[in-house]
Amino acid sequence: MSDKFNPISIDRLFRILTNESAKRGSFLGIPKGNFLQRDSFQKFQSNIFNQSLDLPLGVAAGPHSQLSQNIISAWLCGARYMELKTIQTLDELEIEKPCIDMQDEGYNCEWSQELKIRDTFNQYLDAWILLHILNHQQGFKSLNGTIFNMSVGYNLEGVLNENVQWFFKKMQNCNHEKLEKIALIKPLYPQIDEVEIPDTISDNITLSTMHGCPPDEIEKIASYLIEQKKLHTYVKLNPTLLGPDELRKILNQLGKFDTHVPDEAFVHDLKYPDALAIIQSLTQKANQSGVQFGLKLTNTLESTNHKEVFAQAPMMYMSGRALHPISVNVARKLQNEFNGHLNVSFAGGADAFNFPELIGCGLSPVTVSSDILKPGGYTRLSQYVEELDGKFNKFGAQSINDYICKVAGHSNLKEAKLKNLNRYADGVLTDGRYKKQYLKTPDIKGSRKLNFFDCIEAPCRENCATNQDIPEYLNFTAMGEFDAAFKTILKTNPQPGITGNICDHLCQLRCTRIHYDGSLNIREIKRFIEENHKTEQPVELKPENGKKVAIIGAGPSGLSCAYYLRTAGFQVELFEKSAQAGGMVAGAVPEFRLEKEKLERDVHRVTEMGALIHYNTNVDFKLFEHLYQTFDYLYIASGAPLSSKLNIPGIDSQGVMEPLEFLFKAKLGQNPIQGKQVAIIGGGNTAMDAARVAHRLVGEKGSVAILYRRTIQEMPADLGEIQAVLDEGIQIHELVAPESVQSTEGKVVGLKCSKMELVKGTKNERPQPRKVAGSEFVLPFDCIIPAVGQDIALGFMDSSLFAPNSQTLETKMKRVFTGGDVMRGAATAIKAIGDGRRGAERIIEECGVATTKQASEYISLTFEELMALRARRSYDIPPRESPMEERRTFKPVSFTYTKAEAQKEASRCLQCQQICNICVTVCPNRANYHYTAEPTEIQLYRAVRGDKESKLEFDKVFKVEQRHQILNIADFCNECGNCATFCPTSGAPYRDKPKFYLTIHSFNHAVEGYYLSKLNNKQILIFKEHGGIRTLEKMGEEWLYETDHVKALFKDQGFQLVQVDFKVPCAQQVHFDMAAEMRLLYQAAVCLY
Repeated sequence: MSDKFNPISIDRLFRILTNESAKRGSFLGIPKGNFLQRDSFQKFQSNIFNQSLDLPLGVAAGPHSQLSQNIISAWLCGARYMELKTIQTLDELEIEKPCIDMQDEGYNCEWSQELKIRDTFNQYLDAWILLHILNHQQGFKSLNGTIFNMSVGYNLEGVLNENVQWFFKKMQNCNHEKLEKIALIKPLYPQIDEVEIPDTISDNITLSTMHGCPPDEIEKIASYLIEQKKLHTYVKLNPTLLGPDELRKILNQLGKFDTHVPDEAFVHDLKYPDALAIIQSLTQKANQSGVQFGLKLTNTLESTNHKEVFAQAPMMYMSGRALHPISVNVARKLQNEFNGHLNVSFAGGADAFNFPELIGCGLSPVTVSSDILKPGGYTRLSQYVEELDGKFNKFGAQSINDYICKVAGHSNLKEAKLKNLNRYADGVLTDGRYKKQYLKTPDIKGSRKLNFFDCIEAPCRENCATNQDIPEYLNFTAMGEFDAAFKTILKTNPQPGITGNICDHLCQLRCTRIHYDGSLNIREIKRFIEENHKTEQPVELKPENGKKVAIIGAGPSGLSCAYYLRTAGFQVELFEKSAQAGGMVAGAVPEFRLEKEKLERDVHRVTEMGALIHYNTNVDFKLFEHLYQTFDYLYIASGAPLSSKLNIPGIDSQGVMEPLEFLFKAKLGQNPIQGKQVAIIGGGNTAMDAARVAHRLVGEKGSVAILYRRTIQEMPADLGEIQAVLDEGIQIHELVAPESVQSTEGKVVGLKCSKMELVKGTKNERPQPRKVAGSEFVLPFDCIIPAVGQDIALGFMDSSLFAPNSQTLETKMKRVFTGGDVMRGAATAIKAIGDGRRGAERIIEECGVATTKQASEYISLTFEELMALRARRSYDIPPRESPMEERRTFKPVSFTYTKAEAQKEASRCLQCQQICNICVTVCPNRANYHYTAEPTEIQLYRAVRGDKESKLEFDKVFKVEQRHQILNIADFCNECGNCATFCPTSGAPYRDKPKFYLTIHSFNHAVEGYYLSKLNNKQILIFKEHGGIRTLEKMGEEWLYETDHVKALFKDQGFQLVQVDFKVPCAQQVHFDMAAEMRLLYQAAVCLY
């Protein structure tokens, strides 16, 4: 693999552009529906550098402006201010890879062009010419309204070097090179003679200096650019201008981000007094030279590398939403200092929703990078324009200046800008969008392998223990088809009453929207559907099959198993120890989380199907033996009904209570707490329930605290429950472990604890707590509830015969299966429900009973419609909750969506089971390429050499099931790692997808990959790996496949193998799955060559 760019020629890029546009209506994966039309810009026009600017929006000097196709992609989607990636005299740098991490707030460890300066110029010129052609195709003769802004660094000596001077010269007069490139394009676009393409690409520049550049060096470079080069010049300043106290207050205290800005960043960066002096001096020099001067606010923020993405770098550079309030307040500070007279271009966490605010503050143009490195990519830009247009309409504004004044309610433009900026700078400090409000870092990554083909899978569904078809029922909900949505839910989850209220909804942790605006509230939509579907059609049961199953336990797992067994025609009886069904859910989950009637509806659904529940029936050895003899199969779902004991001194003191006993009594209306200071020990769901119930029972004069030996980040409890605990004012003591219970006369008076520290575990292991020596302290409590786990109670069989297999759900006894908490230990209702269905499926499979898989019924959307969904951000609708003053009662805390809310929230679903394309959208270089393939299934054969002749034997079946596929264009890929961050599999598309090279030069230097050789009379797909070569050639109605060992002929129809010739005696057997793969890839690469 290579992390170097290999730019292609302008005519080659133009052919790709026109081919894909004609055949697919897109450009490198961006559908035409996402292109922004120039005629929609008129009221947003402004003037800068004595040029018109159609829209004060562009891409920042960075990954989106380093290759010609990047600039074109940005322009097509609406960017009009192209801040070209920074060049410097040292143009053969080795950049650490990965170099981008945009998981939430952004970080990077690269800052300048990765190409040599001459190659960089050619990329900018190619983009310049092709944009003029695209503009001409839209009916315009000139590209007025689009500005290319140079960016240079990092010291005066480098700026004066020959290669940088050559760059300046060519950017201001590219006539010779332009004509050469036009000659290449003319055969492909004869109308180019009608296109007016200026020789000057740019007469303006942004100075980007290194962190730590001395003040006099900054002024010298800028003065040279202004006075000697006569360039309109902006100087980029660092966010450290705020000073350490104010910056850290915004970032760490108010924003709650973990980012650490070291002291040296403030020591070596430009100081505020020096900045003021430089600005005053350069303003005067620009006025004398007749050019414009301004500031670019701000640069990225130097910070200590506290993550694992950049292995070698001691420092990384922060961007994105965490930087936004800092950059805005730098702008406020400087503008107030200069009474609003500064020209300020803004970059720092800009997005579609704050773009209108920034324009209203007079910060223009606005450039973006971090936001469009997230899913949606360049196509997010169209929403910037929509949001600005919406604000213009709201205020009745006809121009940008008119808008600024109307927002401020002030007729003086300068004063209006300042008023808006001061108001906005205050607002961002408290705006939740710029705070780290989540308990666990959003992460879409899963454990699923990333394959060559067929990688589409909705991550929400993948993360659901029941494999619920979430996109399907969300789709039905959005359309108002609530009965169909309910039917979809029941396919894999027969307890929507329970799971619509208390599911730990791990699906939401993997919702693709976490990297847009926030996950869908999937559980809340399920709750709405369970309550609002009009009719529940009787479940269609298969005819009775004569088989009987006994289920021990009528909790979620047992009920789920019973439901699916009944649908398959089994006779089912459940044996429940207590007087009610539902297990722990019925006995321990408090009513403010789950109302009784919702549980009853789930139970009734099973009994109505004909399942018989024997209540108050304790299964002992004798009864178990009887059940084993009289039923065909047994399913053990007896749960984990015992509280684990915390073995510390004093645990038997009066005032220590078992958590399950406490919750059971509380649900029966009792108050077992005898005290006012309650400690809950543990970090699971039982601990959260116990804490919230105790909070209601101790009253306003009491207190409840949770003690946990790790941090909140490692708590296994449902994140929603942890947040509810915090919202209700219950204190969580992190990194605290109990040592002993303190008592007086046998009664609890306190808890002796130790402070803990976390020791980094292995890759797949939680950090391990370790006691801090000499850190013991005592906390006063009069009631202690140690919720440290639950144990199973197998009072009916030998535990050695239980020994469950978590994959097959089998025990050591034939015909006996198990699932839920009794198999897993204390877990969640949804996992128990999933086990119940799997247990039923295993029994059905054992019996050989035929079943019919229920097909998905979602409505397929077009590629354009699916990609349009991925271009827009839309914040979620939070479920309504009771006010905090009512959180001392057992009334429900949250309330069900209204119809309108449910439909609107469901419409946010991106339908990830139909297409993914995340890697396509997040790649700034367009290296991850989307193509379509017809689903295919080919019976392959292997060739086996015989004594006299070879023979063909059946081999594997080559199958591709999905239409949408991905390959990687190696020439465009610098292995920045951004696609790996957002790919919902465990893989990285740039590593794991087929890698294509567009030029023979780059292919010859590659270790492994594909190249499509196009000659006058034939096309050959070549694949090489570790020195070996494979080729596939289309020959009329046949395919010729050849390797170092074999030559084979296939019919085009069905790819049937018809002839094999072994080329070397050592080859005894040959498989042809690679040939089938190459056939599909051959057809995929057509638009690229």
